[in-house]
Amino acid sequence: MEISLLREFIMLSQTLNYTKAAEILHLTQPTLSKHIVAMEKELGCSLLERDRRRVELTEAGNVFAAAALQMVDTYDNARDTIHEIQTHTPLKVTGVMSDSAIASIASIASTFLDAEGEPPIVYTPISETSYLESLLNGEFDIALASADLDVLDDMGLAYAPLIRSPFVALVSLDNPLSSLKRVTMDDLRNYRFVKFADTYALGGWANIERVCQSHGYTPRTRTVLGRTHMNYCTVPLGVEDVMILQASTPQLRYLSDFAKVAVLPVADDDATFRLYALYKKDNFERVRAALDAYGRARKIIIGHGKGGALVESD
Repeated sequence: MEISLLREFIMLSQTLNYTKAAEILHLTQPTLSKHIVAMEKELGCSLLERDRRRVELTEAGNVFAAAALQMVDTYDNARDTIHEIQTHTPLKVTGVMSDSAIASIASIASTFLDAEGEPPIVYTPISETSYLESLLNGEFDIALASADLDVLDDMGLAYAPLIRSPFVALVSLDNPLSSLKRVTMDDLRNYRFVKFADTYALGGWANIERVCQSHGYTPRTRTVLGRTHMNYCTVPLGVEDVMILQASTPQLRYLSDFAKVAVLPVADDDATFRLYALYKKDNFERVRAALDAYGRARKIIIGHGKGGALVESD
């Protein structure tokens, strides 16, 4: 039996007046009557004796009223205790914290949460590709990462959009594409894609591969080992190589000063890196405040433009 129904019965048992109880509960009198009848049917007994002049509790009604008070008190105490635990237990968040946009969102969101007295957040960089399993196992409350959205619902996971950063293609100045102002994914189909093999890049590569496949091809690759997000831009590019990075990568604005590469925006609407705040559906209440703070922080960052490097997420 729902707690809300128990509260209705308790109010009616205290007022012994359907009209007054319904008014206090912000219900219509017929609705309250319907709920009481449903309770009596479930319990298999009459809880109230009623005629035109009065309403009285039956013997069973007195017993149930005492039990209902105890059950509601137990529920309220448990709820308050859980809230207290959640208030003082830090949220555990993993993510691609080396991404500049994610780091900015997390930093701004922390300011909001601290000012509002919400639980603190402990951030851990993603160190493996099984972060969805880590969410399901309760090792983390939120993962700030990429994901195949089609599989989340069946896994019991949900998401909130964080960033959508367009692809840019880096090619050597000897590459025939270097003279163009922008390219499409179809322009890149016959080139060799640089594939970074570090943990940070694996999710991003899965995104690149999905986009290529949606354009009708599987990219040829050259795997680069031992790199980090700090030096992606310094990888030497052959004449047939193309490197895909996100437009929000801070180093891009300085490349012309030290690297012989052309930076070409990719024009296709679907050629974007997408990162989300991922969480278990049944953990929503615990992460609600953090998700709200991330959303507000994201709007601030997008509102500042970032030179067009970040756009509103889907």
